Amino acid sequence: MTKPMPEKFDRQPSSEPEEPEQFFPTQHLKVSQTTDVGQLLVCECRNCSSPLSIEVVFLTPQNSKPRPKSKTDTKPDNEVKCPNCGRVPIFLEGCVVTSIVQLPSSPWQ
Repeated sequence: MTKPMPEKFDRQPSSEPEEPEQFFPTQHLKVSQTTDVGQLLVCECRNCSSPLSIEVVFLTPQNSKPRPKSKTDTKPDNEVKCPNCGRVPIFLEGCVVTSIVQLPSSPWQ
């Protein structure tokens, strides 16, 4: 015999409208292995759609230094600016950007 659900779990129609789901524009991205630790990212800037080539090194326990617990980052290591618009072209975590170059034409056109 099944027990009825307690009242607190009953779904009541909400009088408040649901917030619309946020959608972000798609961003082309191609990742290529350049060395044992390096990667080449070919992407479009999320702001101005300029084609970019970004060289990164993904941080691993073998190639990164431990940070003291008391130190907080004021500026992320991976912050990079688009050469065309000057804004952040892509959000990256766990890597260090070694170079960024604007490509003459988009590989996706």
